[in-house]
Amino acid sequence: MSIDLTKLPSWPQSQDSLAGQIADLILIANRLGLFDAADAVKQMAKKLDQVKYGCHVELCQGVEPDECVIDTGDFDDCIYAKEGMRKEQCCYWRVVAPIQEAGR
Repeated sequence: MSIDLTKLPSWPQSQDSLAGQIADLILIANRLGLFDAADAVKQMAKKLDQVKYGCHVELCQGVEPDECVIDTGDFDDCIYAKEGMRKEQCCYWRVVAPIQEAGR
């Protein structure tokens, strides 16, 4: 039996934590018979505590992204922040990639 996934309705953005969303994703993958994908996501989820996010607006070379002004309530300090906005909705709130040292 095959399901046309393009016909599934879109839902609003989840407000659950990343860990909660991953747990939901694993459950859905298993229900759809995507067992290998579910197992792979489970393995990747073990490293979630190592995933770090930060604001990437106007960074200089080698500077690590900082916290978001939405966290402190200082919306006026950022032209992208709006009242009621979550930092996860901002295109500049991204995963912090480790900086590779030259020659490695």
